[in-house]
Amino acid sequence: MTQSTTSRTLCIGMDVHKDSIAVASVAHDHGAEVTYRGTIGTRHADIDQRVRKLQSQATHLVFVYAAGPCGSWLYRYLRKKGHACWVVAPSLIPKKAGDRVKTDRRDASQLARWMRSGDLTPVSVPKREEEAMRDLPRAREDAIGALKAAQVRRKAFVLRHDIRSTGRANWGAAPLRWLAEVVCSTPAQHIVFQAYVRSVNDITERLQRLEQELKEPVQPWRLPPVVEA
Repeated sequence: MTQSTTSRTLCIGMDVHKDSIAVASVAHDHGAEVTYRGTIGTRHADIDQRVRKLQSQATHLVFVYAAGPCGSWLYRYLRKKGHACWVVAPSLIPKKAGDRVKTDRRDASQLARWMRSGDLTPVSVPKREEEAMRDLPRAREDAIGALKAAQVRRKAFVLRHDIRSTGRANWGAAPLRWLAEVVCSTPAQHIVFQAYVRSVNDITERLQRLEQELKEPVQPWRLPPVVEA
């Protein structure tokens, strides 16, 4: 006796981008072919419309997509709607040696196929509160990187125009006072130099604010030692 259409399980692979989602599905039945469903938008209404169409063919839907820059909002939305959803790490997705062909359609179809075969391993998706706490250390790391880049640009300008300090210290209050007193040989160069100095100062203040913000909200979280480290 064959399984009825309304009782089947569909594995749905999704290739998620900023403005579009490529969708492919395959029934859990042995030997079923993967069907490419085209692309949809990323609005909730677009997703709901596609889900309704898929639900007309199967009662159980299992969604899967690769973790990427678009984050976990789609996972949370589908779970809130009562559907199973997996997020998998791109590094753990099976790949054939020498296979370099990559299209949205192909990626979505392969995810659906591997989901059915059981070759995918889901990653842990943080709760919204945990992800918010992770964003603070990420912002701090970004500020540190921006500060280093701004300092390099400022130093390169000083070296390029042979602007020399009379002091020995390279950091601290004394070099900052010296930088505030530097006057370049032309107005244009002075404008650029002041812009580089302000950039370093602004990012330094931003970094200090982020470090202060990390001290208070992180305490009730379950991983404060990690953040402190």
